[in-house]
Amino acid sequence: MSCEYYKIATVSAYNTKQIDNLLVFENDTIKVSYDFWDKRGAMRFSIYNKLNVPLYFDWKKSAFILNDEMMSYWQDETNTVGSSTSSASYLNGSVINGKSKSKSIRQERVAALPPHSLISSYKYSLVPVNTSLPIQEFTISDTPLRFRNYLAVSTSEQFDKAVFYIDNAFFVSSVEIIKASKVLSWVSGNAFYMSMPGH
Repeated sequence: MSCEYYKIATVSAYNTKQIDNLLVFENDTIKVSYDFWDKRGAMRFSIYNKLNVPLYFDWKKSAFILNDEMMSYWQDETNTVGSSTSSASYLNGSVINGKSKSKSIRQERVAALPPHSLISSYKYSLVPVNTSLPIQEFTISDTPLRFRNYLAVSTSEQFDKAVFYIDNAFFVSSVEIIKASKVLSWVSGNAFYMSMPGH
């Protein structure tokens, strides 16, 4: 690591507990495990279906909420992925190139999770670029960063019955400085690191 010092932010939670270096929410239906460790933090989570029937997630009704600002996990858009191959052949002194192909991929609004299986998600960073966090300890009332993971879940693909919501809330409870050489010894699901300004 090129920086001499890094900031380490510790994350505290309301309705999750720490298990095997991760923050975990669990009930009879579902297990959601969080790992925020990344540069500037990451809303990275995995969901395990504990039932014997599929679970469905409505990504449009689900959101990452950062300091009260909602960011949906679903966007109504289609992405095009392309590939091409080329070869050179000569016909009457002219070069004929190869061919290309592309396909459109549309994100599904509703995702199905089969029984006793796992799905993972990582879409957002916790700390926007060019944003700094002060070095001190915080309470929920004075923290500079609080965030939630809000998930709409059902056992019905049409979401017409048995709909429930998971709302896991977190906040940064401390920020401190450490030497860059010590960063790896801090790796934890309930922490993340940031470069020091000017480094």
